[in-house]
Amino acid sequence: MFLGCGVAAFSAGIFHLMTHAFFKGLLFLAAGSVIHALGGEQDMRNMGGLRTRIPWTFWCTTAGTFAIAGIPLFSGFFSKDQILWKAYSSPGYGNWVFWGIAVFTAFLTSFYMFRLWFMTFFGTYRGPEEHPHEPPGQEKHDHASHQHRIHESPKVMLLPMVVLAVLSVVGGYIGVPRALGGSNHFDQFLAPVFKVSAEAMPAGTSPGKPAGDAAAERAEAGNIELAFTAISVLGAFLGLFLAWLFYLRRRDLPDRVAAGFGWFYDAVREKFYVDDLYQTAVVQPLIGLSSVVLWRGLDERGIDATANDSADSARDVGDRLRRMQSGSIRSYAGWVAAGAAVILAYMMWAGAR
Repeated sequence: MFLGCGVAAFSAGIFHLMTHAFFKGLLFLAAGSVIHALGGEQDMRNMGGLRTRIPWTFWCTTAGTFAIAGIPLFSGFFSKDQILWKAYSSPGYGNWVFWGIAVFTAFLTSFYMFRLWFMTFFGTYRGPEEHPHEPPGQEKHDHASHQHRIHESPKVMLLPMVVLAVLSVVGGYIGVPRALGGSNHFDQFLAPVFKVSAEAMPAGTSPGKPAGDAAAERAEAGNIELAFTAISVLGAFLGLFLAWLFYLRRRDLPDRVAAGFGWFYDAVREKFYVDDLYQTAVVQPLIGLSSVVLWRGLDERGIDATANDSADSARDVGDRLRRMQSGSIRSYAGWVAAGAAVILAYMMWAGAR
C-alpha cells in the first residue's frame, strides 16, 4: 500500500487497502479460531492435520491465504498485481528496483503464509493427545480435558469469517485491470479524486500524441504488464511450492538448511539481535533512570517526603496543642490566671517606663 502510494499509484494503493481489509482481517479471525479450537495453543509446531477437524476454519483460512499470497482469481492477486506493475511503470517514480523488491517480498509473503497453511492444517497432528469425551455434566467442570479436545468454533465466530472469505475471493473483481480483460471500475470510481488516473494515463503515454500512437502504446504496455503479471504469479506459486516441499513433503529440510547457514540462521532467528540491543541500550537505562531518579529520588524523596513531612509536622503540632484541651476546669482556671498575671506584669512594666 505504501509502495503504491509512493509511486503515485494512489488508486492501486487504496484498492489494496480494501482487499487487504478482507483477507488480513479474515486471517486474524482464523488464527483466533484455531487457537480456540486447540484450547489456547499458539505454536504451529504443535498443530497439523486440522483441516478435517475444523473444516470451516480451514476453508476460510485457505481463502485468506490464497488471497494474501496473490494467487490468481483471488482479491489480493488483482490489487497486488496493480501495485507491482505501477512500481515499475509509474511515470517519473517507478523503476526496476522498486519492482524487484516488491516481487521478492510478495514471494516471501506466499512462502510464509503457505508455511502456516501446511503446518497447521496438513500432515499429522503434532500436539498433545486428546482426552476422551466426558459426559456433558462433567465436561463443564473439567477444563483441562476440554482444552485438548479439538472442536470447531461456534457460529458467532465462523459467520464473520465466512463473510470475509467470500469477499477475499470475489472482492477484487471490481478492480480487474484492462490488461487482464477488465475495466478497473475501482480506478474509475477514484479517478475524480486524483489529478491523473492510473488507467487513464498508462506509462509512456502522453495526452498530446495521436490516438493511433496512444492506442499502440497502450497495447504494448498491456503486453508488458501481462509479462510482469506472469512473473508475480510465478513468485506466488514458487512460495507455495517451497512451503509444500519444506513443511509437508520433506520436513527434515528446514533443520538441514538452518544448520547449513550456521551463525547467519541464528542471527536471523534472533532478528539480528536488534531487540537485545534495544533492550540493553534503551529499555534498561530508561528503567534504571525511572527507578532511581524519578521514582525513588523525585517521587519518594521529593514529592512523597514533602507531603508526608507536612502531615507529620501538622500531626505533632496538633498533638501538643491537644494536651491543652484537657477538659479540667482547674487547669483552664490556672491557665487563665497565668495569662492574666502575664498581662498585668506587662502593663505594670510598660507603665513604669
